[in-house]
Amino acid sequence: MDTRTTTTGRLARSRRRPPAAGRRPGLYLGMATAGAVLVGVVVGTEPAAQAEAAPAETVSVAQELGLTAGTAPVDAAGDLQPLQDLAATRSSREAAETAAQQAQAAADQAVLDRQRAEAEAAAKAKAKAEAEAAARAAAEAAAAQAAAPAAPAQAGEAAPAAAAPRAAAAAAAPRAAAAAAGTVARITNSAGPVAAVVQAAANAVVSNVPGADSITLGGTRPSAADPGGHPSGLALDYMVGSDAALGDAIVEYHITHWDELGVDYVIWQQRMLSSPNGAWKAMADRGSATANHMDHPHVNYRG
Repeated sequence: MDTRTTTTGRLARSRRRPPAAGRRPGLYLGMATAGAVLVGVVVGTEPAAQAEAAPAETVSVAQELGLTAGTAPVDAAGDLQPLQDLAATRSSREAAETAAQQAQAAADQAVLDRQRAEAEAAAKAKAKAEAEAAARAAAEAAAAQAAAPAAPAQAGEAAPAAAAPRAAAAAAAPRAAAAAAGTVARITNSAGPVAAVVQAAANAVVSNVPGADSITLGGTRPSAADPGGHPSGLALDYMVGSDAALGDAIVEYHITHWDELGVDYVIWQQRMLSSPNGAWKAMADRGSATANHMDHPHVNYRG
């Protein structure tokens, strides 16, 4: 008998076969659900996740220009140090220049003080000599008066003898005047000789202004404040001291003979004159009588 055709045989074969596909709907449904979920996670949520993970990037102006900000802290003291050093150097230089100017002014003042002292000493010596000469003349006059009554008879004989010395003195007077006109002025210099035009002007002054031959004439000396004056040999200080009348006479002589003496300008009693027909101009106060030219005319000559 063929078991494939019998009922018993078919039952036995049905027990040995695996269950048919259509008979497991739960498994298929679970697999489909799991696949849908997997597809949603992989495909559906990736753009949103990427959007949340990548925020919008901003670009600064510095990045556009290729500039990068340093991360190191800013050293303000180091950046300002060169400026501070420059300011300190400038302050030191200005202080040194001020000190040099003050030292030069002190040196100039010392020279002027010495010249003033020499002028005062010369004036005192001159006054003393004049007083002694006057005393001698008075003594001689008194002796002459005392001797006159003792020899009245000799008056006629003495007259011709006295006339001879007077004639000799009169003849010598023009020669003395000529010698005075050619007097060489003595100039005190500490930085070389003065210019020839200055020496010639000084000679004329001491020869023609009474009393000018007895004062000190200050010539060359170092001076940073007046390079065109005393250091160049083109200036003179006529140290008259307290004799203002003599200072006025020296100044007046320069004004009268301005071009002849080669005068550039005159400073006297804190005033300045730049031309013979011009007006005196007041000068700033320099602090002392000598610095203000109250005790000496200062004359600059053209080189």
